[in-house]
Amino acid sequence: MRKGGVCAVVVTYNRKDLLKKCIDGILAQKNASCDIVVVDNGSDDGTEELFKTVFSLNNIKYIKLDRNTGCAAGTSRGIKEAIISGHDYIWVMDDDVFPHEDALNQLLIADKELYGDWGILSGAAYWTDGSICESNRQKKTLFRFMKDKDYQKRFVKVRMVSLASMFISAKVVREVGLPISEYFIYTEDYEFCSRVGKKYPIYVVPACKVTHAMKVNRKASIVKDTSDRMYRYKTLYRNDVHCYRKLGIPGFAYLLAKFVYTIFSIVLSERGQKKEKIQTFITGYIEGTRFNPSIEKIDSVIVDFPQD
Repeated sequence: MRKGGVCAVVVTYNRKDLLKKCIDGILAQKNASCDIVVVDNGSDDGTEELFKTVFSLNNIKYIKLDRNTGCAAGTSRGIKEAIISGHDYIWVMDDDVFPHEDALNQLLIADKELYGDWGILSGAAYWTDGSICESNRQKKTLFRFMKDKDYQKRFVKVRMVSLASMFISAKVVREVGLPISEYFIYTEDYEFCSRVGKKYPIYVVPACKVTHAMKVNRKASIVKDTSDRMYRYKTLYRNDVHCYRKLGIPGFAYLLAKFVYTIFSIVLSERGQKKEKIQTFITGYIEGTRFNPSIEKIDSVIVDFPQD
């Protein structure tokens, strides 16, 4: 793998078909190219075979973990690998994200037009039917998301973005630290943005387009989800409380508004699992008040990836 330039980071877990399409999309970029780091959170569906046969390329580093450490830890590990190898920029995406052929080039063009004065650049994520992917709408403020019309603009300054096509510089990560591994899943992207946003502006680049092949086009919803996924929501609300309580009065106002809205939504909409969902929600909030994970920093050492 090369020093300098861009390295894409993809975290995966038992979704080899989606992952293959994601990697194909990265390799097919026009007018731009990048190395790739894939962090496999202990898949047992044959994902590893892809990198022994189909993707046995020098510009791809495959890291197989012995267990599922979660999206947050996998992303942090991948970013760290990219930076210590000497890459200047990191392009993060989920394994079910398929970048359009000009996506990376548009990010690099934006970098030049903004004179490098940015902390994070984010692409526009569309669902499989061509509509905006709801889970990836960027937040202009703590309470306000981007509207469809905003995606017609050249750049949009925002406050928080998701990991679906997040473009960051190694310099910024060295300053603010990596995404928090202990978050496991959910909100690790917003928390990372909250640190970056204190020092640098964050922009959406609508010309950078990706398709996010989620099963359903909606934000995570404890009201609409099933009981077998409740463990995810306890983690989500724990992480939310930790993330937003660090933002002072506006953050506490957001948490209060979300608490009231979520409780009323469960009470009014839920039928069979009302008690379980309220308990999960409140437990997550309580855990978030005492959740104090550490932020890992990267030292200045740069090493080469070993050649396979």
